[in-house]
Amino acid sequence: MRALGVDVGVRRGLDAVLLDETLVPIEVHRRLAPEDLSTLAKELDPDVVAIDAPPAWGRNGGSRKTEQELRWFGIQSYGTPSDPKKAENAFYEWMRVGFRAFDAIADRFPRYSSGPVSGSAIEVFPHASAVVLAGCLPPADVTKRDWRISVLRALKVGVEPLRSIDLIDAALAAVTGMYALHGRFSAPGDPREGTIVIPVRTLPGSPFRRCARPPQPDRQLHLPGLTPCGCGDPTCTALTKKEFAPGHESKRKSLLWQEARRGDEAVQELKRRGWAVPPEMR
Repeated sequence: MRALGVDVGVRRGLDAVLLDETLVPIEVHRRLAPEDLSTLAKELDPDVVAIDAPPAWGRNGGSRKTEQELRWFGIQSYGTPSDPKKAENAFYEWMRVGFRAFDAIADRFPRYSSGPVSGSAIEVFPHASAVVLAGCLPPADVTKRDWRISVLRALKVGVEPLRSIDLIDAALAAVTGMYALHGRFSAPGDPREGTIVIPVRTLPGSPFRRCARPPQPDRQLHLPGLTPCGCGDPTCTALTKKEFAPGHESKRKSLLWQEARRGDEAVQELKRRGWAVPPEMR
């Protein structure tokens, strides 16, 4: 499964990150126009597109029910207004760009309403995703960038290509999409006006408190149903539903060949798996 996360910007355009279950960015794209998203989604063929913007104006008042519900938990966000005059304010241009992004892929990825998210475009909010994944609000003395990238590192996401806050947010959007594809998500609010998908099945019974410090890499947050790759490469951080991440079976074979020349255990594992052993060990 693969999720395409999209961060929406006005002057800098859209940033996009494609993730699969290894959580290593497969593709990173920057400065896209909303209309470019149609071609990109067709080329990359993700299972879900997660966009950091509302899909349309609200239905009543200055904010939607989904935003109001998240605020109760301490997750602050900008409201999506329903008043056309207020919506004309230049501040809301980023929302209008987001609408164009949803519209650009609507034929292939229709706007999510309910049920499984596969094949749809979902609205996400990277700040909310980081909070529910960490289980707390960011510490007051930590920058937005440092906070969010610490959450990604704790999830074992490959962060090397994420050289801007926009790409970091796009990666958080993609992570949220991956959680949602695994069924670990909720979407509070009214589907008729759009709901924000967050990567947790159930929200807590009380507002989130602030973290004492950012999540640490050894916390081992990860997608449900995934385990560390069994290739044995000490530099590998991939998570997978199977024993090996895609392409990592060959790493295990190579490692066993090296070890087979020094001990019998590796030879036995090669034979047990039905893999060839070094010629001199036969």
